[in-house]
Amino acid sequence: AVAFASIAYGGGTAVAALTQWELADASAELEGKRPSGEDLRPGRGEGAYVVAAQLLTEGDIKARTKYDGTFETGPLSDEPDTSTYSSQHFKALGRPETWDVAIRVWRLDPGKAQERYDELLTQLPGIQEKDEISSRSFLANETDIRGVGFLDGPRGVVVLLTCGVNQCTSPEDATALAAGVYNKLKSLVPVGLGGAQGIKP
Repeated sequence: AVAFASIAYGGGTAVAALTQWELADASAELEGKRPSGEDLRPGRGEGAYVVAAQLLTEGDIKARTKYDGTFETGPLSDEPDTSTYSSQHFKALGRPETWDVAIRVWRLDPGKAQERYDELLTQLPGIQEKDEISSRSFLANETDIRGVGFLDGPRGVVVLLTCGVNQCTSPEDATALAAGVYNKLKSLVPVGLGGAQGIKP
């Protein structure tokens, strides 16, 4: 129970396990073991990178859930944004975490994206594979949190959206938000421009 909560809200040992492989990648890059051509982060290289904040907005959430409060937004505290990872946390002000929403986006080469998706399947509770969004998708459920993850194979993108049960009162709410993320992803990222080099419009 604690594991999914810490993944959803950006802290604890579960997130460390979830992101351990990324840290290994980062270490390899720092030690010069990765080709310099892959050292593309937001603000470097050509074009703009797609970041989590572009794929889900406060307006998107409120349109679906009818939430009338305000959010404090910013990246999750688990990992800084890089060329291969981006996050956004919508923290409901003055409300418990069951009103929060978070999105994580991994941008990888297609093989690595498949591995990342498979890891999520083994690490999250209450998994039901649905395959309703993009190449593959799942629902994850815990007492206080709903999660939807999907793999966009052609673009090498994996998305995990988590939503507290007060904000997403049904699994359909979380699925609808994730489907909206996928629609934005399709419009921002033509197939063939994803992968290890980062995502460019």
